[in-house]
Amino acid sequence: MANMNDVAKLAGVSRGTVSNYINGIKLKETSRQKVEAAIKELGYIPNIPARDLKRNRSNLVAFIIPTTHSPFFAELVYEMQQALNRAGFKMLLCISNHQIAEELEYIQMAKEQKVAGIITISYSDLPMEQLTGVPIVSIEKKLSDCIPCVSSQNSVGGSLAAEMLLKKGAKNLLLLTRTTDKSVFNYGQRMQGFIRVCKEKGISYQVFDSSLHETDYYQALEAFLLKEFGKKSPVDGIFAVNDQYADYSCRILQSLGYQIPNDIQMIGFDGGKMYPEQQQVISSIRQPVFEIVKHCIEQLQVILQKSSEGQKDMIFLPVYFVEGLTTKKIEKSLDS
Repeated sequence: MANMNDVAKLAGVSRGTVSNYINGIKLKETSRQKVEAAIKELGYIPNIPARDLKRNRSNLVAFIIPTTHSPFFAELVYEMQQALNRAGFKMLLCISNHQIAEELEYIQMAKEQKVAGIITISYSDLPMEQLTGVPIVSIEKKLSDCIPCVSSQNSVGGSLAAEMLLKKGAKNLLLLTRTTDKSVFNYGQRMQGFIRVCKEKGISYQVFDSSLHETDYYQALEAFLLKEFGKKSPVDGIFAVNDQYADYSCRILQSLGYQIPNDIQMIGFDGGKMYPEQQQVISSIRQPVFEIVKHCIEQLQVILQKSSEGQKDMIFLPVYFVEGLTTKKIEKSLDS
């Protein structure tokens, strides 16, 4: 059976270069290609357990998320797994179902497995003592001053949604949101940005808000829409704080005879798709999934390589509008 010395000899590099390659340390491209070719020719399999024992950690990264029941989360999981692989890690997917007890169990399990780190989307008030002893990077909610956090510009996204509806001719706006102690970090920011633009521009708006659990929210939303739009409503532009609420609302409005976007325009938030080739159905504020993943892994690597804290200030990434079928196309003038 081939060993590391055999790989180094065939590749014409030092044993240390082979070791660096196996441990995910960046090499010169020529050296990397030589090592890869030698490993393939010899069929060399690194002794991962021995390596991990020496480093006192595995190459696993626990990715703890609340759900996968949306195109956004599904895309985020896929991109995270691909990016971690490229960085020399393996992903351990943990779905918490929005339950703090499950989050804490996963964190403890990750520590026992001596994972390289944890990347988490948590809106819970996690005890600080549980957040020590392992490198952690959070998404959207800042867990503590010493834990780096990566987030989309949620407030800017809400403002952008209002501005796009106004630009496309809407004059009476409606915001669909859900407020809980956990949603203030995403939906709450989107709502604030939306309302800020409406107030600044003196635009008429109303808000449908509920503190119900997600499973009960849709029934309340449907009841509101049937009451509001069962009669003639002045609302001609709607911003929903996620694409699911937007899609659900579109179907109800269409069942009442409204034409989307001719009668009412709709903008959601996330901009995900069920599959890459799918047509963009809901006009939406797009979250930069690839950039979120990239910055999370970079922050984790900073902690691992420098044995120090990651970036203390939150990293906010820009969002942008994607045109779908639920907003009107703006015709360009001949003079433009």
